[in-house]
Amino acid sequence: MADDLQVEISPPMSRGMKLRFSSGSQQFEEDFTTSVYPFLEQLCDAIRVLHDGFIDERIRLLIGAPECELCLQAAAESSQAVLKINLWPDWKRSALVPEPSVFRFEGGRQDIVSPFVLALRNLRARLSDANFEREYGAPFPAAAYAKLMQRAQ
Repeated sequence: MADDLQVEISPPMSRGMKLRFSSGSQQFEEDFTTSVYPFLEQLCDAIRVLHDGFIDERIRLLIGAPECELCLQAAAESSQAVLKINLWPDWKRSALVPEPSVFRFEGGRQDIVSPFVLALRNLRARLSDANFEREYGAPFPAAAYAKLMQRAQ
């Protein structure tokens, strides 16, 4: 299906990673630093919870001056979920300003979980633990990843 969610997570390099999201004509791709906000453990935990629980999670990603939020939302009894990417210039973040979404995907929980699981598996297979830690700036979140993979099967 052309509107399926696709997620790509590049291996870390010099404390940075590239994330790419696409669905139909929507695309968002950006390089993020991992030295200020390491995000992979929080992402693994959020995707695991999204599998079948209530979630309203915002994961902060740092581009440079602007900040990016990866938002995952799903009600406890709902089979539907939302993935949003908000881009906040530092000087405009305010409760009075609407969230500046640059990407939005709504679908079944598995329609969001599965592409993330695939992207994380690909990432895990591409680097040794030592190379990951050197390039990412922190150890691979093995415990959170293992819990997610156990749930994903």
